[in-house]
Amino acid sequence: MCNCKDMARDWSETQGGRFKASIHAPMCEDFKLHDFACIAFDGGKFIVPADEVKCVCENIDGEFSVEEIQLTQDQFDSIQEYEG
Repeated sequence: MCNCKDMARDWSETQGGRFKASIHAPMCEDFKLHDFACIAFDGGKFIVPADEVKCVCENIDGEFSVEEIQLTQDQFDSIQEYEG
């Protein structure tokens, strides 16, 4: 059961402002990190679950970089979808 309502929060959980804060505080028992990857290429970036990285990278023509990151599921779900 969530116990984070009264916990102090800080800027670090947003990874320097790159992502929204999670619904749960890092010390809450319901705070769960999952592995994702930020793939950068052609001037843009997108985030995919870690188990999809190989498949996605196989379909990229040109140079790209991959950064491993950890987010909660609600942080990942709050990222805007690419519409292009």
